[in-house]
Amino acid sequence: MRRIVFCITCRHSAEEREGPDGVTGGETLARHMEALLAERQRHDIAVDRQSCLWSCLKHCNVFLQDSERYSYLAGSFTPSRETAEAILAWFDLHGASATGEVSFKAWPQAMRGHFIARFPPART
Repeated sequence: MRRIVFCITCRHSAEEREGPDGVTGGETLARHMEALLAERQRHDIAVDRQSCLWSCLKHCNVFLQDSERYSYLAGSFTPSRETAEAILAWFDLHGASATGEVSFKAWPQAMRGHFIARFPPART
């Protein structure tokens, strides 16, 4: 199972809770991701929303979850279409690897400096 979980209570920026449209940053970013996946007719990644990921020192937090590989928490994103594209590009590289480890050289520039934590896959 591969999914991207967006913290919908996350701030729009370090300074603002909501964007000009009155929507939180996490919800805005989730909507951008849903639109991107729909345009590309991608059904292999689920988009979920979570009320608070408990990483409130950052804003616009995203949990990149995979049941077979490492999962990652990242934050301090700008809630934009470009950010959604970078997250998806990185997550595709992640999915193409056996362990979920992506060479730093391959990371989209917009993903650098945003990772908070890495989590091992759940063992059954």
